[in-house]
Amino acid sequence: MTGRTVHRLDEAGTVRDWLVAGAWAEPVAALPDLVPSTGSPWGRDGRWVLTNGPDVTPLKARLYQAAPLREQVPPEVVEGGPVSYTGPDGSAHTGTWRRTHTAGDGLVDWSEFCFTPQCRVALAATALEVDQAEWRTLRLASTGPTLLYVNGECVARSESVAYMEPAEQTTRVWLPPGVNEVVVCSWQVGFRECRQIVRLRVEGLPVRVVLPSPGADERLGELAEQVLDSVGTPSWSNLGTEVELHGPDGPALRVEVGGAGRQVRLDGGKAVVELPPPDSGERDSASMLSTGEAVLRVFLDDERSPVFREFPVRLLLQHYRAEPVGDEQAWRRELLEHARTQPNGCAAELASAALDPGHRLHAESLDRSLWMIENRADCADFEALGLLHLWHRLPEHTWPEAVRARVADALRGFKYWIDQPGLDAMCYFTENHQLVWHTAELLAGQTFAGEVFANSGWTGRQHAEHGRELAEKWLVRKLAAGFSEFDSNAYVAVDVLALVSLVEFAEDAKLAELAAGLLDKTLFTLAVNSWRGAHACAHGRSYVHTQRSARMEETASIMWVCWGTGALNAATLPATVLATADRYTVPEAIVAAAQELPEEWTGRQRYAGEYRSHHDLLSRPYASDLLVYKTPDAMLSSVQDYRSGLPGLQEHVWGAVLGPETQVHVTHPPSAATHSSARPNAWAGHRVLPRARQHTDTVLAVHDIPDDDPMGFTHGWFPLSTMDEWTMRGPWIAGRRGEGYVALATEGGCRFLTSGPNAWQELRPRGPGVAWVCVVGRAATDGSFAEFADALGEPDFRHDGVEYCTRHGVQLALHRHGAFTIDGRVADLDDNGRPAELPHLDNPLCRVDFGAPEMVIGQGERRHVIDLRTGRSLLR
Repeated sequence: MTGRTVHRLDEAGTVRDWLVAGAWAEPVAALPDLVPSTGSPWGRDGRWVLTNGPDVTPLKARLYQAAPLREQVPPEVVEGGPVSYTGPDGSAHTGTWRRTHTAGDGLVDWSEFCFTPQCRVALAATALEVDQAEWRTLRLASTGPTLLYVNGECVARSESVAYMEPAEQTTRVWLPPGVNEVVVCSWQVGFRECRQIVRLRVEGLPVRVVLPSPGADERLGELAEQVLDSVGTPSWSNLGTEVELHGPDGPALRVEVGGAGRQVRLDGGKAVVELPPPDSGERDSASMLSTGEAVLRVFLDDERSPVFREFPVRLLLQHYRAEPVGDEQAWRRELLEHARTQPNGCAAELASAALDPGHRLHAESLDRSLWMIENRADCADFEALGLLHLWHRLPEHTWPEAVRARVADALRGFKYWIDQPGLDAMCYFTENHQLVWHTAELLAGQTFAGEVFANSGWTGRQHAEHGRELAEKWLVRKLAAGFSEFDSNAYVAVDVLALVSLVEFAEDAKLAELAAGLLDKTLFTLAVNSWRGAHACAHGRSYVHTQRSARMEETASIMWVCWGTGALNAATLPATVLATADRYTVPEAIVAAAQELPEEWTGRQRYAGEYRSHHDLLSRPYASDLLVYKTPDAMLSSVQDYRSGLPGLQEHVWGAVLGPETQVHVTHPPSAATHSSARPNAWAGHRVLPRARQHTDTVLAVHDIPDDDPMGFTHGWFPLSTMDEWTMRGPWIAGRRGEGYVALATEGGCRFLTSGPNAWQELRPRGPGVAWVCVVGRAATDGSFAEFADALGEPDFRHDGVEYCTRHGVQLALHRHGAFTIDGRVADLDDNGRPAELPHLDNPLCRVDFGAPEMVIGQGERRHVIDLRTGRSLLR
């Protein structure tokens, strides 16, 4: 035993192996001195910045100046050893050094979503071993201020603050022979998403990375790295409780998950790990559904090697339907039975009361909701609506008296909009939050109309009028123009939550009818832009886990209760308020639109409106042009030329789907992160948005990859384990699931990663990866899978785009610049050669032009009409 492990730098000179401690949280003590808690929220020092990530950067810098990192002797660096560190406010933090190995981006990542404001301090340590003394240049990148220590001396201090992409500083250091300890202290402030990362690169002759580790043997550690770097999990999503590991033949491994360990052997290069069943108890939530991942930590089965690799996987619940079974009453009961099994929360109590009129509310069910409201935690607006539903649905005698009083106090003491007093990081400015806030304020004001609200000093009536006025303006705009967060499989659910709340409880009939009309329209677009229970069209905002499994979409339970397809998952509150609605029912025309899948469907949806600076923090138009092509066996969707060439956030620009887990798409990643505090990340959003254009069953996409791009590539998600058959033909990889086909091509073709968390799921281009072509097909029209693959042809890839003749003989061309053409004709012109006027909605069931007074869905007895100015009447 040598008492250490040794590691190499990667090809870019990046340190990949570290010991870390923290992140430790501290109060943001200087915040009240720098930002007024009352008065106008606007202006340079206004509290509006607290909930808008990029805009808060200057304030973060000022907060750091008020309480900077303290220079101090770093703690001794040894794995498992104690760590003591004094934070900026004098807090004594303690912990232990724990080992980490970075992903391919080389970033040590402490990022976390912070529901309430907090300062965060973290340490990362490594050691650089040199045989001969020499100068080296250390390139330290971070998103927040840092102190860089070498051999106990602070050699560099950075005070810069960035939002998502780290800023880099260089420091020239003299490394004497032997082991040189390097410690980085990192500072960041969390206002909602908190991106806290560091990366260290060493320029000059190579060095060895050394991690002191009692009981370790460096020879076995090197062998462990060689073995573990060849291990992979070929399926992120797993039905049942078995997870496969693939790798070289023979090694015995130790797998730790959830605190328990087990031994397996890669017999023939494969092993099966049996995991506990998935926790059905992710707390119900209206948004940002937990990934529910289990992280497998895999070691070589020898105690002398502490080296490990981590593999996140998801065990999926079985509750998914591609086709409806039963009727509306059955779907409602199934949803309610599911919701009441969720641990605590408003949805569980609502569902229990709906199923059992004698149900008495469990006090502990509301602890989390009340904590969020009383502490003004982000997303507390969602919880306020849940509590208001309980207030109106559950008879007073079923409440514990103290709990009902606490709920009343919480709602009367809450802050309901940015212009009201208080410093907090609650989000007011994204589209879905706006309506939730206005709805919560209106309903709370109605509920306690004659009482004074402690935070604002207003009466309930004043709050109700304030919320009503803002909600009405929001509803009128969105009913006519559509959403900026178009077809988000996270935030459409939140919109539904607020709209149902207005329909059910708003005393103003005009407002309730506006909400009913917009709810109809929203559910109709959900119906036609989904496929067999998968809301897998292009999205304005999305999360990684929902792009890997449609079972996890926040809209999945809504579809289940409305028309019998989709999934039952932990995002139950929006679906539960639908299931317990008295006034709102889903029109038959919308149910039919979701259930009846024609042999071929092409739909177009254009949303276009205006952002408002005091609501959206932007003052410019927004627009999206969504295309959806689907058959009984496949769906392909994309948003046309959506802000191409500009930085992305959480957009899902295009995707193909053959099943709930068989989703195919390509992104331009800024990092390897997959969590929601990195926006964009490896799979949700793009560092630079591509051009994407679609013609029926074919999408072309063209990317701009800058020379200094941090990752330097585009990549595709193509989960082989979910497919029945696959093949590679020239630049194409094609897959079959059931009777549906999908094919993806780029210049030079692709290769699969065969190890790591994305083994046999992630594609990397062999060529530049600038242009991609995706095609879907089906056995009924394309013949056998082999015939489909043979007919794909050869795209003509250029340095700035692609031209492709489809198997139907249609010539498509898309380049980084210039018009998209179909058979040589500019696609965006009308028959007279002038710019085409795009409709608001255009599909086989509905055609609506912008400015039209009404929207008509279907024909005959199922015909349903929505007035796009006033909504729809609730009279029965």
